[in-house]
Amino acid sequence: MSPLVLVVAVAAVTVGSRVAALALLPAPSGRTAEVIARLPAPLFAALAAVSITGAAGSPDPGVIGASLGALASTPRRSLLATLVAGLAGYAVGTWIAGR
Repeated sequence: MSPLVLVVAVAAVTVGSRVAALALLPAPSGRTAEVIARLPAPLFAALAAVSITGAAGSPDPGVIGASLGALASTPRRSLLATLVAGLAGYAVGTWIAGR
C-alpha cells in the first residue's frame, strides 16, 4: 500500500467518524463541551512531538515540515485544513531537504 493511499484512507476514516458523530450523537453540554472544545490543539501538539522525537537519529525534514504545517493550521479548527497543511508541509520539507 502506497503512503498516499494510506494517508487518504486514514483521512477518510477520521473525517467519516467525525461526520457520523455529528449526525448521530447529541451535542455535548457543560464540562464535557469545554473539554472537547480544547482537545484538538493539544492532540495535534502531542502527535507532532511524538513524530519529531520518536524517530531514531535526527528527525526527517518532511516530518518537521508536516508538523509545522499542521501546527500552523490548528487555529482554523478544521481537520481537513490541518491534514492539507500537514501534507503541504511534508512536501515542502522534503523538497527543501532535496530528497
